[in-house]
Amino acid sequence: MSIFNGSFNPDVEKLENEGDVNGLIKTLQKGDNQHQVEAARALGRFKADKVIEVLIEALENEDGDVRWNAASSLGKIGSSDVTPFLLKTLRDEKWYVRLQTAEALGEIGDERALLPLLESLKDQKIRNNVAIALGHLGDARAVDHLIEALKDDDFSFRSAAEEALGMIGDEKAVPVLIEALDDKNVSVRRHAAGALGKIGDERAIKPLLSALNDEKWYVRLQVEEAIQELNARLKENEK
Repeated sequence: MSIFNGSFNPDVEKLENEGDVNGLIKTLQKGDNQHQVEAARALGRFKADKVIEVLIEALENEDGDVRWNAASSLGKIGSSDVTPFLLKTLRDEKWYVRLQTAEALGEIGDERALLPLLESLKDQKIRNNVAIALGHLGDARAVDHLIEALKDDDFSFRSAAEEALGMIGDEKAVPVLIEALDDKNVSVRRHAAGALGKIGDERAIKPLLSALNDEKWYVRLQVEEAIQELNARLKENEK
């Protein structure tokens, strides 16, 4: 029995399980909307050049869900060759497509994405994800911008910026992260502790010890983990 139930509406899960890349490509190009979406998602498992090519084409699909899944799959594949195409999609009219594109650029880690991602920190809809993507890039040129984000009123944005600063690991962020241990928001305090643990600067030891008295148990737990990680990093640096 054929897995194609009509013109180009196959059993995508079966195609994926069988590794039928050509069938998935055909579905993405000629299937109905829902099957195109499913095929774009499934193709993220395969790294062939022809897969990358068809997913790049799908970034121009008229349906936002197809574009979203194409961007996601390109991020999973991880080829820096697609960076210029994703940078264009970072300006997509649909915010959720821009969000997924930012995540994909972070996964790929191409430094060409740095300046466009920094510009996208102004995009209210996706800026939390942009901050994390910048963290994945690990480029110290983003540090000042992320430190500036700690002044924002939105605690979720501040938390994302802290997480990104921890990922980058630049000691320049230590003073503001120490200050954030006293933030009125629980999430901000917790993420500040986590970031300080990852950076591993000895200036954070005393402030973290003081933060063990935080009123929230889950902040105290994060602080304990941060102290352990910080000490481990300091010992590693002594070798």
